[in-house]
Amino acid sequence: MLAGLFAAGTLSASGARAHEPLWGETPQTFAFGVIHPEVRFALTDSNGLFRGGLRVDNGDGLRLSRQETSLSLQYALDTSRNIRLEIPAAVVTATRRVDGALRETRTSGLGDAVLSIKNRYRAEFGTDFKKQFSYLVGVQLPTGEHDGRNPDGTRLMPSEQPGSGNVGLALGWAFDYERLQDTLWVSAHYQRDLFGRADRKGDELELDANYGYWAKRATRPQDLGIIIAAGPHVQIVGRDHVSRPTEDDDSGGETAGLQATLIATKGQYQGRIGFLVPVYRHFNGTQLGAGTEFRAGFEALL
Repeated sequence: MLAGLFAAGTLSASGARAHEPLWGETPQTFAFGVIHPEVRFALTDSNGLFRGGLRVDNGDGLRLSRQETSLSLQYALDTSRNIRLEIPAAVVTATRRVDGALRETRTSGLGDAVLSIKNRYRAEFGTDFKKQFSYLVGVQLPTGEHDGRNPDGTRLMPSEQPGSGNVGLALGWAFDYERLQDTLWVSAHYQRDLFGRADRKGDELELDANYGYWAKRATRPQDLGIIIAAGPHVQIVGRDHVSRPTEDDDSGGETAGLQATLIATKGQYQGRIGFLVPVYRHFNGTQLGAGTEFRAGFEALL
């Protein structure tokens, strides 16, 4: 009976549970008919120049900042399958020294929308725990703005643009182990440009693990609940293609960092704020490396 009560509580749409940190994917799906709108914000600033894993002099004043907003709408086809449409938009500001003076250009527009379906293929319930396993398959739509320029007139790299303008593939896997007091999340996400334009982003793989602890647990749906989540984030990116089959030597690489998310829930609403601090960076060739990334999000279950 306790297991049944725990399962019912975790699947209820009346209380917005802390179902994911800001980095990584959750295996959580929602009950039939639930509509789940969400908005996310992200800010990154890249002003350090790296060659391989070493920081080098940035005499040209190279800098790239990115402000991104993502709107998504998820709908529960049934308790194990949810469909989601994500529509990102970004403002990319590039700075560099041209003819002895620092100049900047700003590019804004839609990113590449992704239509995906998440399938929770396994769920286990105990007296005080829940385990879930899900996979995700998505199609990247060619909606992205891809003609951004640097102050000297050269094109931004495909991975620096607001979007790629290519059809692509998104694959994901997620697991969680949730108890009454804490939760462990683990996920992997892979994205690839398939076809469309000659220039395309390098393949991207993200790996995340998070441990979350309820600092204040809500005993009723209308109560405030607060959970703190933290863990590692790893990103492996292939080289950009500037034309077929030419790859850019100054693109792609591996980064790892530590991220933390503060999540607050009340009723069917949830707010999140978090940051990611890079601790390891190794790039192909010479590239700008991002500093601390900040994210925030707000969502509801309707």
